Amino acid sequence: MRRTVLASLMMLAAGLAVAHAASPERPAENPLLRYALGPSAKFGFTGRVEERLSAGSYLYLRVRDAAGAGHWVATLTSTASAADDVDVRVFARAENFQSRRLGRDFSPLLFGAVRSRSPENR
Repeated sequence: MRRTVLASLMMLAAGLAVAHAASPERPAENPLLRYALGPSAKFGFTGRVEERLSAGSYLYLRVRDAAGAGHWVATLTSTASAADDVDVRVFARAENFQSRRLGRDFSPLLFGAVRSRSPENR
């Protein structure tokens, strides 16, 4: 499981760097690096996916946690779970993030790995 999460994080970082490098409006900036949480600040939670917004190779998920709070989480489409019940491992957080592709702002936006909570994935 650790290898899967690590591989997902590396793919997300590389993908975000490429996506932002393609933007002519400003120099390349990797939001994963800009908004990275320190090792002690990284966290995880479980929840239920309420909404999915596709943005090319990225997927924005609105996940409601067990306490009832809603969170927007950006992850790679290729590694995202199609399940409704998920585990989220957060490794970056932007207080205000604008998605040009979706034409909307997220406040805040979490960046993380999202996996199914199904028993075979635990």
